[in-house]
Amino acid sequence: MKTSVRAQGCTVLAGPGKKVLAGSGTGQWRTYDVADGLADPEIERSIVQDWEGYLWFATDGGASRYDGERFTTFTTEDGLAHDWVISVFQDREGDLWFGTGGGASRYDGQGWITFTTQEGLADNQVSSILQDREGYLWFGTYGGGVSRYDGQVFQTLDHRDGLAGNEVTWVMQDCSGYLWFATLKGVTRYRPMAPAPFPVYIDAVVAEQRYAGRSEVTVPSSARLVAFEFHGISFKTRPGAMIYRYRLEGYEAPWQTTRQGRVEYQDLKPGNYTFQVQAIDRDLVYSEPATVKLTVVPDPHIEGLSEVLRSSGGEFVGTSPALRQVQGQLEEVAHTEVVVLILGETGTGKGLAARAVHAMSPRKAGPFIPVNCGAIPEGLVESELFGHERGAFTGALSRKLGKVELAKGGTLFLDEIGDLALEAQVKLLDVLEEGTFERVGGTELLRADIRVIAATNRDLRQMVEEGRFREDLYFRLQGFAVRMPPLRERQEDIPLLAAYFAGRMGAHLNKGLAPLSAQVLARLETYEWRGNVRELEHVMQRAVIVCRGGMVRVEDIVLEFGEEEGGLAEILTLAEQERRYLQEVLERTGWVLRGPRGAAALLGVPESTLRSRMKKLGIRRR
Repeated sequence: MKTSVRAQGCTVLAGPGKKVLAGSGTGQWRTYDVADGLADPEIERSIVQDWEGYLWFATDGGASRYDGERFTTFTTEDGLAHDWVISVFQDREGDLWFGTGGGASRYDGQGWITFTTQEGLADNQVSSILQDREGYLWFGTYGGGVSRYDGQVFQTLDHRDGLAGNEVTWVMQDCSGYLWFATLKGVTRYRPMAPAPFPVYIDAVVAEQRYAGRSEVTVPSSARLVAFEFHGISFKTRPGAMIYRYRLEGYEAPWQTTRQGRVEYQDLKPGNYTFQVQAIDRDLVYSEPATVKLTVVPDPHIEGLSEVLRSSGGEFVGTSPALRQVQGQLEEVAHTEVVVLILGETGTGKGLAARAVHAMSPRKAGPFIPVNCGAIPEGLVESELFGHERGAFTGALSRKLGKVELAKGGTLFLDEIGDLALEAQVKLLDVLEEGTFERVGGTELLRADIRVIAATNRDLRQMVEEGRFREDLYFRLQGFAVRMPPLRERQEDIPLLAAYFAGRMGAHLNKGLAPLSAQVLARLETYEWRGNVRELEHVMQRAVIVCRGGMVRVEDIVLEFGEEEGGLAEILTLAEQERRYLQEVLERTGWVLRGPRGAAALLGVPESTLRSRMKKLGIRRR
């Protein structure tokens, strides 16, 4: 059985599995096959001659173009949706459309764009393409019905709308304007109805609660998910067939499409937004947009905590759920006198958390006295904590107040409490349980007016079992335990932290910085950060020091800095790291500061800034 193939004004006969036959003016036949460059001898139902005179052939091996001398074949490697090409069509703008077994592809002579079911096409097997008098494109699909495209969205008609069958083999428009759809179950004639206005409604905004029937809604930033629910009403469009076009101004510029009556946004930053939605009926008639104004405000509890931290010289950076949970716990316990035990790995911010509790507590006007229990010589622990009287031991020439007395009316922060000597643990227990203590060498019983916060990166339970930590003190410290999450549990905070530390170091060096690139952030996000936030801070500080031209590059990010086979090498202060690097740069430039090849230009800082840093760090030419 032969199939008639229409090609813009001429008819060519081709049979399934047969080679292309082209007629000549002399009545002779010329046969073309793969040996001549044709993609495949299996020709589908379409041959088209475009406006420039090229012939296009839909084959099972791609689309072949014939210029009168040779064939050029386009396949998936060039951008075609699928090598099985079923139909070819040229629209009024001159673009060529190819219906394939994997979607519809548009070719403008420069590049390809493919449309599939993900973009709204009814089915990926496209059997026929037509542009109607109004300019709409129609795609007959084999299994999904027919899709209509207006350049923005696809709308679908299928057997539920009156189409004879969903396996559409051909689409055409007659002289009266009727559209005809040939299917495997019959032929259907269709004419779109006259456009009629119809409404769309925003039913509710859903965040930490449901806001129904509002034109303006305010939600806290702690509501991690904000959803918009809506519906349109069109009497010529069946339920479930409506398409919605929406966007959230202030968050996204382009319009998005959905067939659902609900869209969701996560982790919106504080600010003002406007949600807009339009309903689109089966004839691609658009409703007037419905809008609702959304204001996301900082959570008052988190904002209060951040303000307290800023005023006390520290700041939590990040929005991860793990960090928010800790912030909430710190706020809850701050207003009490309960002993707080802060647990966490090295570099997770235990000291910052302790300062936050103090700054939010009723004792915030009093002193905050930190004590690093692991840094006090063993024989002086009790004297440092509780003070001593004159003559209490050799060298005690006068009375000295201990940290407990110095913290009167405020907070005593015992960092690394797992390193506290057992003898001192007994006296600390008296302070916690009785609120009393004695100076070393003294007999007077003194009252301790303090709030105690302790921190450790050790497993105190295991230390108790090993006899290295008193069990009664352990249980006394467990009044309210807060675990600081390691950085690997809050990876979504890494970009914010990296930008924060880089900006702070840049300001310190008077060095303008460009935003961190995606490549730099990707490198940071894939590292395990055994040293947690503190390690990230040091990495970014060094990167800002060494970067050139105000741009931190991947090669400036040195991870596992200072590690050797035998463990950690010498730990340098930030000032020493800066001093050594500046000396290295100066040596490379022959101690030339100014000019395009001078040290200031290489470092990306003004010459005056470089001279100031050299003076402060004591850098002189040898």
